[in-house]
Amino acid sequence: MPDFPKIITSLLIALALMAPATLAGCAPRASADADGGAAEAPAEDQAAASAEAPEAAENPYPGTGQVYLVVAPNLSWDDINNESTPVLQHLVGNGAVANVITERKIDVIRLVDNPRMHYMRLNDTSASVIESYVSGIYANLGENDSLIVTSSPSLAKIDTYRLDGYGLLIMVDGGDNGLLSSLTVRRSGLITSGNLGDAIDQLLLEKQRNPANLSVSAFTGSYGAIQRADTLSRNDSIAVSVKESKDGFISMFIALLGITLVLSMGLISLDIHIRPRFLAYLLPITRILWIVMLSIPLATFIMHLQLPSFTTAEITFDFFLFVAMEISFVCIIVALVFRWTYSLLLILALTTFTLLVDQLLGGPMTVCGYLSYSPIETTRYYGIGNEGASLAFSAWIMLSGLVLNRFANTGPGRHFKRWVFPVGCVVVVTILAAPWWGCNFGTLIWGTVGSIVAWSLFNNVRVTWKRMGAFVLVAFALTIGVLFLDSAFSDESHLGVTTDALTGGWYLVAFRIIADMLRLSWNTILFSPVLAAIFVAIVAFMIYLRWKKPGQYRTFWDENRPFTAAYTALVATALLMLLIEDSGILMPALVLLYETAGLLWLVCNRHSWHIRSFTRRRMNLDFEQMDHRTHDEIDKNQMSLRF
Repeated sequence: MPDFPKIITSLLIALALMAPATLAGCAPRASADADGGAAEAPAEDQAAASAEAPEAAENPYPGTGQVYLVVAPNLSWDDINNESTPVLQHLVGNGAVANVITERKIDVIRLVDNPRMHYMRLNDTSASVIESYVSGIYANLGENDSLIVTSSPSLAKIDTYRLDGYGLLIMVDGGDNGLLSSLTVRRSGLITSGNLGDAIDQLLLEKQRNPANLSVSAFTGSYGAIQRADTLSRNDSIAVSVKESKDGFISMFIALLGITLVLSMGLISLDIHIRPRFLAYLLPITRILWIVMLSIPLATFIMHLQLPSFTTAEITFDFFLFVAMEISFVCIIVALVFRWTYSLLLILALTTFTLLVDQLLGGPMTVCGYLSYSPIETTRYYGIGNEGASLAFSAWIMLSGLVLNRFANTGPGRHFKRWVFPVGCVVVVTILAAPWWGCNFGTLIWGTVGSIVAWSLFNNVRVTWKRMGAFVLVAFALTIGVLFLDSAFSDESHLGVTTDALTGGWYLVAFRIIADMLRLSWNTILFSPVLAAIFVAIVAFMIYLRWKKPGQYRTFWDENRPFTAAYTALVATALLMLLIEDSGILMPALVLLYETAGLLWLVCNRHSWHIRSFTRRRMNLDFEQMDHRTHDEIDKNQMSLRF
């Protein structure tokens, strides 16, 4: 039985791309040389040649026009202005524009075999030369003709140049106007070279290699050429800047985390082995460091709200540091005015809220960042990604555990446990894993299992291995249901692509996921064997503290049952991530960051109580000594009076 939703969706998209053009003209067609390269025209002759466009070749497809592809490697959004390139600026304001991710090389030689396909590469660095050539084509466009101007290396015949960031794209086909988007990328103003290649195939009415990938669709906007160009230029500069400064961010993050963990190890024992006066200084320093550590992931997303229209690697990193300091300062003020615990609750709530709202708005803060995927590296285009999903979920579970730990026996605490937490888990997992918003089917599995485990432990339901297996089966059933529901309407989401892959051999998909997981884990070890060893040691130690309960930890876990439930749920979630995700140890490490912060926070609270007890005992002792000294002085005075 045919899949009518898929057929209808494909037909609608195809009709949108075949919308009749309203402009007319033609231009010289460049032929491939013996080596498959482009026949380059001298810069002086290109503008003159454009004025005399030859007659269009006989059209073998009635009702369709010519397709003109102009590849200008040196053209950028910053070159387009009303003074030197008025025609290009007019096209930006009245056509379809986007940044192009170099996903794969397009076989331009195959395209130019079609008599209606015309190709020219302009290597001139002068924007005025490119303007002259494009204006000649545009002035003579026919009613059904299309004009494509790009700087993407994927559209050149020979791979003779590379770009640090995205490629520029201006497309005039009479139907699209605004920022282009696609089903594979789902970012306004961003498409892949594969999307563009499929669009050209459709303009030439050639049979698609994969009709479901016919995914270029316009996002109509009312703003003009200047704002469109500024927006796309800003997105390009941010992507390049983040990529260039990412190594520095990783080094800084690891160094600061190492310092924080070293100081925290001095507090991990609940038996006081440190002098109280020294402990009184160590506790606030450790808490401030953990506030800074938890501010860093949040700052990598919020910094996009403050980045300027043009940025560099240094500017981007400086803005990130500034935002991290802003968040840390606000949390420290909350701690000093109210309680230290409230500062931790604030930063966990901000992390969860920011990432969820960002996904509902289309992911403007997760499109490119230090802790999200880079479209330039063609690793992921849309959604929050595995790392962002693990951050949001871990922050939510730890926030819930600490809230219940603080208000467990109150009316609001009981309502939170009964209603707010389960509803919140549904909202969080849906936004993070829904194919039309977020991540992938792996999030549905470990997010569902982690939520059920946390809810069960919050309500004093014992989690056995049998129940854990049942939770996993429920999560798999839910995932399969969402997978087939999504694939019935769209093949372009992560779930839809996985469905197509499974029909071609599920064992190949499973093998690829396992291979990717092992490869990424091994790459992490090679990147820093010391860090990998530390990660394994910390995980083992955290499990040891929870299940062996050494020393006073036996009473610690019993006194903090809601936190213990959240802690256990995150441990189970991290272990499940290792089994089903292809991100290696990166996702469990981010989960570990939040559960370690929560543990150390409560340990610091316990040490603070001991310090207060010690201070009270010391004060009582001082008062007793003062009383003794006073009585001794009175006795001496009485003795002196007698004599």
